[in-house]
Amino acid sequence: NTPRAAVRPNPGNTIAIDHDWYEEHIVAQADGQYSIDTAVINQLMAEAGNLIADGAPLKADSWKIGLKPIPGDGEPVVGELQQVPGCFVVFTHSGATLALILGEILTQEILTGVKHPMLATFRPERFS
Repeated sequence: NTPRAAVRPNPGNTIAIDHDWYEEHIVAQADGQYSIDTAVINQLMAEAGNLIADGAPLKADSWKIGLKPIPGDGEPVVGELQQVPGCFVVFTHSGATLALILGEILTQEILTGVKHPMLATFRPERFS
């Protein structure tokens, strides 16, 4: 994950390339679908090529465009819902990188009832 491209393995011996810098170029269509100019895709492929292909632009075989499941402030939402005691939530776009530590910390909260200080700024009630 770099400032201009995020690359990860994908099923079928392929790679997925993504980032957020191009989100402003995504266009919502009247039918609920989304589109993006191929020039933006080509720019993303060039950025990825700089990372993994000795500077040669990669060619996208396909792409999917849509809204990303990212909390409103961009930060994870983690913890017990004050309005629904006993209901714990974890919502983040960074599941691949944060899943293990968030699961471990939240498990301790559930088992002990003691709120972990590292989750203080990620509590669901910040949106209340």
